[in-house]
Amino acid sequence: MHKLTPPVNDVRSRSWQLFPYTLLGTILFAAVSSAHLNQYLSVYLVLLAAQLGTVGIYFLMRRLKSKHRSDL
Repeated sequence: MHKLTPPVNDVRSRSWQLFPYTLLGTILFAAVSSAHLNQYLSVYLVLLAAQLGTVGIYFLMRRLKSKHRSDL
């Protein structure tokens, strides 16, 4: 029954896992807002960069996690 509730350490680590994605979103929003582009072009660039950034962050975190586990 205790497997249904995650340990306290897992909840804290999850909030830190969202930090890179939040930072990426903030940087993308600031960059597109400061550039005066066509509205359709700016939306397309934001979506493209967000997808590429999300995939990049995922693979980076996966690689760092696997290195961390091999050190243990």
